[in-house]
Amino acid sequence: MRSLKASVTRIPPDAFNRVAYRQERVRVERRGGKSVYLVGKEDLALLERIEDRYWRNEGVKALDEFRRSGRKSIPWKKIKERLLEKP
Repeated sequence: MRSLKASVTRIPPDAFNRVAYRQERVRVERRGGKSVYLVGKEDLALLERIEDRYWRNEGVKALDEFRRSGRKSIPWKKIKERLLEKP
């Protein structure tokens, strides 16, 4: 994740303080309908845990599907050779 110093953003200090100290969520709108959302560390940590769980479940489903297919896996050495081949 990219990080910016608050001093170089145009986020009003009040909005920053609402998020940092009061754990509020703030939507910042821009002309043209684009929005960004400011969330605190705790909310971000929760979102990241949800995302990690989602991708873990997707990985488990993909592995189960692969195992049911009966196909053989490709050894890492072969994959590495293919990736390092010159076009």
